[in-house]
Amino acid sequence: MKKFNLTLLLAVFLVFGVKSQELPQPSPYAEVMQRVGLTDVTVKYSRPGVKGRTIFGGLEAYGEIWRTGANSSTKIILSSDAKVGGVEVKAGTYSVFTIPGEKEWKLMLNSELGATENSYKEENNVAEITMSASESDMTESMLFYFDNVKDESADLVFKWEKVKWMVSIQVESNALALKNIEDKMKSMQDFRAYNSSARYYLDHDQDLEQALAWSKKSVEIEKTFWNVYTLSLIYNKMGNKKMAIQTAEMSLKMAEEANYQPYVKMNKENIANWK
Repeated sequence: MKKFNLTLLLAVFLVFGVKSQELPQPSPYAEVMQRVGLTDVTVKYSRPGVKGRTIFGGLEAYGEIWRTGANSSTKIILSSDAKVGGVEVKAGTYSVFTIPGEKEWKLMLNSELGATENSYKEENNVAEITMSASESDMTESMLFYFDNVKDESADLVFKWEKVKWMVSIQVESNALALKNIEDKMKSMQDFRAYNSSARYYLDHDQDLEQALAWSKKSVEIEKTFWNVYTLSLIYNKMGNKKMAIQTAEMSLKMAEEANYQPYVKMNKENIANWK
């Protein structure tokens, strides 16, 4: 009886030991995230290797549905609404399917996260985009990355074997930023928030009178070389050279006292240009 119990205990231990064991995967998991404006775009996928095989037109046939990776389907996560390849897509998580072609690929974002090639349903697509494919340098392990990142757009790039394609992702960051500024101004009076809001308005050609008011408020609450510097830029943008130079000289003096050379250099250059 004791021998039987010991054997049973050993069998249970071996079963659970195998289940909990972690080993390197042939197609390891990967994740890439890029903030575009105020939107986080995340791609989660597995990275199969070429391993001497012919991939497109071979392992992955032209004209056939592909989960765009190994293991489970690749996922894309949008933290806010966006345009993917010019198509409006709501915030959320979607599985990524593609149809490879010699010159063109079709990209589909699908609401069924557990779908595979066998269970994929076209009616669950929230976006279908046709993209041009191009020849690229050899990429052994399948790769997603972001390129051409700007305030309101970025390109999601795919590379594997000698094939490359990309799809644009566009967001409305300015509207979100203005809403955040409005909410921040209502909830608290912090000199850093006033300065950052003023600088955003300045850099994005918004209401300069409002930017000036916020910048003045920031300096009034607590004067630093960097928020006085912002004030000088706003005066210059508004065409008030006298006040621009006066505030730049004030920022310069404070930056010199703090021994912060980047602002010393920027203020000196601005004063010379504005004079």
